[in-house]
Parts: sequence; structure tokens; C-alpha cells
Amino acid sequence: MTKYLSESGVCAASGLLLMALLFLPAGMQAADLAREIQDSLVAPCCWSQPVSQHDSEIAHQIRHEVSEMVSAGKSRDEILNFYVAAYGERILVAPRATGFNLLAYILPWVALIAGVWFVVALLKKMRSPASSPVAAAAPDSRYSSLVEKEIKDLDD
Repeated sequence: MTKYLSESGVCAASGLLLMALLFLPAGMQAADLAREIQDSLVAPCCWSQPVSQHDSEIAHQIRHEVSEMVSAGKSRDEILNFYVAAYGERILVAPRATGFNLLAYILPWVALIAGVWFVVALLKKMRSPASSPVAAAAPDSRYSSLVEKEIKDLDD
């Protein structure tokens, strides 16, 4: 009988441990999701810090609301859309990549590519052989006879 009880106790403990391991990541994921959303929202009192870092009444309220919404099973987009509807796009730390805001994501890459192209073109131009100074200083054949005549006249 004691062997049976001891085995059933081990089985029950194993079952509890397995259940804890299954539900622990879900709880951690919910906390991580809530923190990610709080990092994505700006405190609407002064628009200077994310809600997760700001110490104001409204930031505390939003943190609490976000935690409740995550616990209720709402998705990240649903929660962000709720706050965008209430406060406008300004509440988002990073603008959404749609419409005019798309330029904030595209222009840095365009500037990087243009800068690399400019540097490569500049390096190619600097590496190309320059025209020889002798060739640049050589007089035009049309004027060489006139120059020679003038030099002879000055010598006499």
C-alpha cells in the first residue's frame, strides 16, 4: 500500500510540475506582451517617455489597463488600436508604416544607398589618373609660332 501511495504521490507531483511548466510560459508571455505594449505607448500627459517608464497617474492607469486587456486575451494590435482611437497616432512611440509615415522607414535606406554611391563615385574619381601637367602646360600649336616670335623680339 505504501508503495502505491508513494508512486501516486510522485505521479501527482510530476503532473503538477508538468502543469506548472505548461502554464508558466503563458503567464510569462502575457507579462512580456504587456511590457512590450507599454513600451510602445507614449505617456499622454507630457508625450516625453514610454508608459512603461513614466511616473504619472495616467501612465499608471494605462499600464493597469494594458495588463487587464492582455489578461482578457486581446491582441497587441487590438490594444494599440484602442489607444490610437482614444489619443491619436501620437500615442505610438514609433509611427506605423502606412501612408506618409512610410517615409520614416524608407528615407534612411535611400539616404544610405545614395551616400554609398557618392563615396564610391568620389573614390573612383580620386583614383583615376589625372591629366599630366606637361600636357596641360603645352601651348596650343596655333600660338606657338607667335610666342616664339615674341620671345625673339624681347631678346633683341
